Amino acid sequence: MTATDPATAVAVSDATADDIALLARAVRPYARKGTVYLERAHAVRRGESVVGVGEFAIDRSCYIEDTGHFNAVEFTISYNQLVYYALAVAIRDRLIPELADWSMDDYWARQLPSVLISTFDSRYRRPIDSRSYTAELTIGEVTFRNRSRPLYAVQTGVEFADSAGGSAVGDIEIVLLDPPGHPAAGATR
Repeated sequence: MTATDPATAVAVSDATADDIALLARAVRPYARKGTVYLERAHAVRRGESVVGVGEFAIDRSCYIEDTGHFNAVEFTISYNQLVYYALAVAIRDRLIPELADWSMDDYWARQLPSVLISTFDSRYRRPIDSRSYTAELTIGEVTFRNRSRPLYAVQTGVEFADSAGGSAVGDIEIVLLDPPGHPAAGATR
């Protein structure tokens, strides 16, 4: 998370009732498994990027006894939940020009089968208390590709932190496969 001017900071407290409902829908795939870690979130366009912020808490790990700190699996699950939410806001509010033709139905139909992590680089600077932490996600460059199949490559960055100075950061590229309105794989654009 880069230091930002307080006047342009994104705050979870700015979330509206529509944001709260959208968050519940975005994390629904995790609800049955009891792994909803993202409790509150908000996303907006800031300059050339979409920025999402979230507040998280893990009461009980879904796969291991309490380690006392945030780890790689929890990083990935938390990232997924925040990026699913931020993409939903971006599509709903038409914040990313390349995705302006997407409807919410298009997104919900593609959320699980067509949103994939293609590259993932994470660094853990100081241990984070997994019982209460925050994140800031930035969705940056979005590029259309049509090699073996049409997709959008989306560059993202995230920083997780806690109130005691814990910190973990990541640079993640996701791909959005088979975007609506694009020709079949192999066709030129």
